Amino acid sequence: MKKHFKLLLFITLLFIPTVRGVAAEQDLTSVIIVTGSYPPAINEADEDKGYVSRLVADAFALEGIKTKFTFVPWARGLRMIRLGHEACIMYYAKTPDRIKSFIFSEPLFEEEWLFFHLKSTPVKWQELTDLSRYIIGATLSYTYSEEFHKLADQQELSVHWVARDEQNWKMLMGGRIDIFPSVKTGWYQLRQLYSEAAIKQVTTHSKPLKTQLNYLLCSKDHPNAEYFRDKFNQGFTKLKKLRPISYYIPDTNSKTWPVEIN
Repeated sequence: MKKHFKLLLFITLLFIPTVRGVAAEQDLTSVIIVTGSYPPAINEADEDKGYVSRLVADAFALEGIKTKFTFVPWARGLRMIRLGHEACIMYYAKTPDRIKSFIFSEPLFEEEWLFFHLKSTPVKWQELTDLSRYIIGATLSYTYSEEFHKLADQQELSVHWVARDEQNWKMLMGGRIDIFPSVKTGWYQLRQLYSEAAIKQVTTHSKPLKTQLNYLLCSKDHPNAEYFRDKFNQGFTKLKKLRPISYYIPDTNSKTWPVEIN
């Protein structure tokens, strides 16, 4: 009986690594991308999930990898990836804090951040400290600028943080905040929520908050993160040779794909 038990145990132990190896190999043929709502760039309601999602899916597809997008609030998504629950999240700017937890893809798109405000609330600023007289809405886990976050932490700026952009647009239109920093596609979000007549009350300041590059991030605590980052970059390199940036953003002023300058 003992001999039979030992033989069975030996066969079982011998078989386990093989099963794990097959499972691991299968896992590398698909990837879950965690993300949040960021229309029109990332939009759960769209068939292609938005133009950023389409680009990421297309780049992975060129390497034979299928993608699935999981939508969660931004702050929760970052925690999930920091802990290695999934390999990848999109799409974020590079910061010193994130460099500690993530590895980054090649830059996907460049975005300009503007201050949205009601025409009835004129905004004047040259330095960020000039905005101390205003109530500013901000969305958790977004990267506005290092100086913006520092001034907010020091309470030199009055910043009201919420989980979703939609909450900030509603507070802006309701006069509960004076300013909301957002990318140019913020106009798209407004049109999903309000009539054209209502949107005519809104304008943007001519001076942008910043211009930033955004990336696909992969967790340093996930065993397959580096593999997926490298596969994405390889597919993205192929994709950029096949299609212009305007294929994904038809109304862009840029003629070339963004390049990171170190």
